[in-house]
Amino acid sequence: MIAPLQVPELVASDVELLERRARELATGSVAETVSHVEDRLISFRLRGRTCAVDARVVERAVARLSRPLPVPLQGGGERLVAFVEERPVPVVDLEGFAAGGPRELAVIESHPALLVTTSIGPVAVAVSGPLELLEDHVAFAAAGGDPTPLRTVGVLAGGTVALDPAWLQEWAERAARP
Repeated sequence: MIAPLQVPELVASDVELLERRARELATGSVAETVSHVEDRLISFRLRGRTCAVDARVVERAVARLSRPLPVPLQGGGERLVAFVEERPVPVVDLEGFAAGGPRELAVIESHPALLVTTSIGPVAVAVSGPLELLEDHVAFAAAGGDPTPLRTVGVLAGGTVALDPAWLQEWAERAARP
């Protein structure tokens, strides 16, 4: 059994705004329209918990990843590669990383992935589905160090854990290199 993803300690990013908004909602003196800009995100699941990342770091969402193939490297070792629109891309397993161990190739096959933009080109980051487009904002920022191996920026208003997009790009690139 896999332990659930730990929720980071949270701190309100703008306490005054939250308190003012709570007073307005409690008194009914404000319309229920959204007055802030929503971020465009892609949501997925990791270790049974809904997570999301900023869509600007994702080149493409893949609903069903083809079976990753181990490709031998010149210096020794192997790199997993899958074909996305007839283009070979390295594959890394974020779900396996979050769980503390790699998943079998057959498990990764036909599951969703995000093609994350990195300096070495796109990297297919395998996750659990479903993938969904989401518009939300960070309601609570993560305080201090994140206790999990995944770096988060906080929790969205809808309760989804928001991953740090810069960290995801760095992790994907590091994990894809031999």
